[in-house]
Amino acid sequence: MPRRATLLLASLLTLASVGGCASRYKLDAEPPTYAAQAKIKVKTDKTGVRVMTMTVEHLAPPARIDPALRNYTVWISVPGHGVTKAGVLDYSERRRRGDLMVTSPYPKFEVLVTLESNPSTAQPGEQVILRKVVASS
Repeated sequence: MPRRATLLLASLLTLASVGGCASRYKLDAEPPTYAAQAKIKVKTDKTGVRVMTMTVEHLAPPARIDPALRNYTVWISVPGHGVTKAGVLDYSERRRRGDLMVTSPYPKFEVLVTLESNPSTAQPGEQVILRKVVASS
């Protein structure tokens, strides 16, 4: 019996040290990118930082939507902290896919993806194609 209890305790300690599960989200894009579908995964690393991985498939090239548009930009919005630019989707026109991995210290935040004409813009534009509140488990 003591051996069985020791094995059970060791198993529980191992599971506790592994960390939380990732939160996963799937969502469809808003106009003008009707066919686009996003997958977002948020996981907390060992230090407590949230790591968000985003993949968006079936994305039309920005210039096809409007010749002035050049990229898809990802933003993180936290109440009381404003909107912060997380980065630009690494977009493959051939694969019609964009990827981005970013970190955030906040346990819950809103992710926005916008179409932009300037990759170095400091504020999100009006063409929001994706919007989702995410959190890590």
